[in-house]
Amino acid sequence: LAGDVSRGLSDEEMNHYRKPFTEPGESRRPTLTWPRQIPIAGEPKNVVEIVSAYAEFFKGSNIPKLFINADPGAILIGEQREEARKWPNQTEVTVKGGHFVQEISPHEIGKEIAKFLRNLG
Repeated sequence: LAGDVSRGLSDEEMNHYRKPFTEPGESRRPTLTWPRQIPIAGEPKNVVEIVSAYAEFFKGSNIPKLFINADPGAILIGEQREEARKWPNQTEVTVKGGHFVQEISPHEIGKEIAKFLRNLG
């Protein structure tokens, strides 16, 4: 986390992130489970099916969408980013950030969400 946040994180911020993982055992299960659910090379199949179904839905949906693009980005980049850009009725904004974009550009993201919601009328 701290290595990807160029502005650095205070001890208070890091303690907030660490809090759920300070006790051994069941409270740490998310750190085991989440990485096992990241879809890579077609696995795990059930997660790939869910992600694919959502992508198909959004490709055909006229529901207003806000795409917050991160520059340079880390996860939604390359072909996946280009596919997401094709979804209809979408507003794209770009903020600075990598993997933890919310830590680099929290205020910009908040402003863009507020503007998007106001424009929905």
